[in-house]
Amino acid sequence: MNTFVPLEKLEKMGRDELKDFYEIWLTTSETWPQDPERTQRECLWRADRELTQDVTIDEAYFHNLPRLWLVVKDLNDTSAVGDIEQKLGQHFGELEVKGEFRPVEKEKVPCGDKNTDLRS
Repeated sequence: MNTFVPLEKLEKMGRDELKDFYEIWLTTSETWPQDPERTQRECLWRADRELTQDVTIDEAYFHNLPRLWLVVKDLNDTSAVGDIEQKLGQHFGELEVKGEFRPVEKEKVPCGDKNTDLRS
């Protein structure tokens, strides 16, 4: 599930609202953000995962969690993107929401990998 929000609304979201989302992405288009070319999207923030010791979940699970999307004019505008990061960093700090800005892209698990079945 992908949800578009303006920055102003995201800055007002509380901890309970944010916990439903795993990542925040920037995109230059509000049309089909999950399929844009890499030049039209960038992961801005990824929540820290909290897993218990008795659960094993692979990366494929996290790619299907809900994301928030912010539309920006230009992903290469470092000033504008930095401003968004600063505002959200301050807001998340106040809410004590744990996560990482500009996370490294995770490797995708191949569909044929036997470890992608999440059923117990």
